[in-house]
Amino acid sequence: MRPITSLGLIANLTRSRAREGVEALVRAAKAAGIRLLPSPETAEALGAAPGVAPEAFAQAGAQGVISLGGDGSFLAAAHAVAATELPLIGLNIGRLGYLTAVNEEGFGPLLQALAQGRYAVEARTALAAGIAGTSRFPDALNDVVVSRSESGHAIALLLELDGFPVARYLCDGLILATPTGSTAYSLSVGGPVVSPAAKALVISVIAPHALSARPLVIPDGTRVVVRVEEAEGAQARIYADGVAVASLAPGAALEASASPRPVRLLLPEDHNPYAPLALKLGWSVPFRR
Repeated sequence: MRPITSLGLIANLTRSRAREGVEALVRAAKAAGIRLLPSPETAEALGAAPGVAPEAFAQAGAQGVISLGGDGSFLAAAHAVAATELPLIGLNIGRLGYLTAVNEEGFGPLLQALAQGRYAVEARTALAAGIAGTSRFPDALNDVVVSRSESGHAIALLLELDGFPVARYLCDGLILATPTGSTAYSLSVGGPVVSPAAKALVISVIAPHALSARPLVIPDGTRVVVRVEEAEGAQARIYADGVAVASLAPGAALEASASPRPVRLLLPEDHNPYAPLALKLGWSVPFRR
């Protein structure tokens, strides 16, 4: 791979030890001969010259983008640079993340590897979604969620796949997750862990009022439609990667499918996607190459 000499930087400065993490990253980048282009907020915190807006990273010469923070920070960075199609790499400060699995002690070796061209770029499925006939949302890397608006009131959701009626769920909500998002909200409600490279989507129901409701794994080319049953008169909220994006009125339809624009991840060439799972979920196998 082509050696990397310039990277954009978006840091979540609200995290504990954020400044120490940024300073460690700056030292590691200098040692590796990589130029960092901080976002305006990151540059201000560093007392540096005016930064570069994320949407302008590519024009400024960045070959990729670093997100420094946690998994939420990584998702926000993915949305911020979506139009640039630059690959992203997540560096973790604080608790272990799935998307940000490189911790501070690994900053130096990682940047040295990038500078030497020892890395891989991996395309991850994202979700394109919107309300039929009205609006589209930013692509989601993890999941799109339909959730009840009122506490204590279940909603009736109708699920269609490729135009075929599949199920009626009385529940608190429904999660449509990518393979990357299978380890997030979907996992917490009993969904399966899906390999990031799988060409699949996962549908998980939140607190269903029937024991027969089970997670459903479908091909990523499937067109998914979710409606709030009109007779119930209840309204739902839609979230894309944890951000509220719209309300879903009774009778209205959420439409979603795999996006034609995958999110590109910048990874170490020896990256093991199962290592964070082994550590986070307490699996006993070391998963080392």
